[in-house]
Amino acid sequence: MNRDDSRRGGLMGGRARVVLLVAVVIGAFIEVCTEHRRFGLLVNGFALAAVGVVGAAAVLRSESAGPLARQRDRLEEAPRPDTTVPVCRYVTGPAAAQSPPPRPQPFLRERPTDLIVPRFGDGARAQGYPWLLPERTVQNGIAADEATVGAFTIRAASVIGPGHRCARPAEPRQDSYRIGRSLDSQYAIVAVADGLSSAAWSDAGATTASSQAVTLLREQIETVGFGGLDVKELYGRIAESVAAHAAGRGVDVSHMATVLITAVVAEPDANGVAQAWVAWLGDSSAWTLDPRLPLWQFSAGDAKDRTAAVVSNEVAGRLPDTPQLARDHYVRLAPGAALALVTDGIGDAWADPAANINEYFANAWRSPVPATRFTADVGFDAPQCLDDRTAVVMWNGDRA
Repeated sequence: MNRDDSRRGGLMGGRARVVLLVAVVIGAFIEVCTEHRRFGLLVNGFALAAVGVVGAAAVLRSESAGPLARQRDRLEEAPRPDTTVPVCRYVTGPAAAQSPPPRPQPFLRERPTDLIVPRFGDGARAQGYPWLLPERTVQNGIAADEATVGAFTIRAASVIGPGHRCARPAEPRQDSYRIGRSLDSQYAIVAVADGLSSAAWSDAGATTASSQAVTLLREQIETVGFGGLDVKELYGRIAESVAAHAAGRGVDVSHMATVLITAVVAEPDANGVAQAWVAWLGDSSAWTLDPRLPLWQFSAGDAKDRTAAVVSNEVAGRLPDTPQLARDHYVRLAPGAALALVTDGIGDAWADPAANINEYFANAWRSPVPATRFTADVGFDAPQCLDDRTAVVMWNGDRA
């Protein structure tokens, strides 16, 4: 209601008092003028009762209208929030010093009660702000796939992080993944790249690295077989491709810096056990989920020191600068087990025992889920989880 409504409420209260006064006068007039011989007591009783009813109704109406009117006036006069405060301050690297002055931004929209993404704790403030488009687009803000390769069921999703999509200027999704297979479908091939936020074209670097990784791994399988996969040759050739892409764009190779993790999973043996070859450079990671265990278990990647007061996101190796630092090993997958390759937007959350996020994902992804549900899970909402997040999961012998 507006101020006119509140004024009307005040007028109604004044009118009620006038009615009360008129009722009292009428009662007194009846008292004086009515003949008392036969019906005096009866008439007087009715008159006084009428006065009481009318008066009580008027008083109640006046009392109820007064506070409501005063409350509406206070609401109308309350100051409105300042809309010039920036809604997201997620800016890192050299761009931080060159960021334009903050502009007025939309209010934080209220979160619906039926969120389609899982939320942990109070969630992240940035999760509630509108998604903004970056100035350039190398890839979409969301990507998802599902596939079956031999005995393996695969789900994949990549979602731009809340910190990147609400920044001003907005940043593109810097994660990238590719899934593939050998020509005979005996091997599933996966690559997951995470471009460094400090690199201006890291999204292009990540896209090039993940795409080339699947292509080159398919070539190695056809030429040297699963047992001859060579991590040094693989990452060296990927680095050359990223550097060539940088030269084609006329930018320094440091602007396309990215980390990468890859895997080739072979068909299970007669006992249903599968072997996976995992190679990595940087802090993207591989995790396994055994059907008998309650959590995802860290398997490969550059683990961060979580005993430190501040957990650093600095990586020791990256493409295309240091491909020689790439490492590899083999992972065993029991029947029904799953292998996940994730960027640190998910890996950091899984590694935090206090957040209970790992437990949720272990229960949610114990068996394949539809790609839409998988994507919603990857877009989870949790405090301080602002980075892009990507996951590719392969289940051994577990059909959707």
